[in-house]
Amino acid sequence: MSNEEASGDFMSRVIAKAAWLIHEGRIVRISETMYYVIGRKNKHIVRVDGSSLTCTCNGYRERRTCSHIVAVSTIIKLSSGSDYLNKVMKARVERELRLIGKQMWNI
Repeated sequence: MSNEEASGDFMSRVIAKAAWLIHEGRIVRISETMYYVIGRKNKHIVRVDGSSLTCTCNGYRERRTCSHIVAVSTIIKLSSGSDYLNKVMKARVERELRLIGKQMWNI
């Protein structure tokens, strides 16, 4: 396996674990600059300093990235983009309802 393949595989695992952390509600905002992340085996603190995030886990110390940081970063972006997401979801629901309405008239 090449380094590029290994790197892609690593990032896939990081993203999958970050998605799991978010989905399972394992991220708790402690303050404006601190998040508590409850992993499967350990608990970690992610600190936010402007656009920089750091984590207390070994993975972050070794590779400068981890699923905890990806998860917290995603939550921060989703929170700051909630108005945009609400508009997008509203538009999607309206399209779906129009489609359902058209289908019902064709029955």
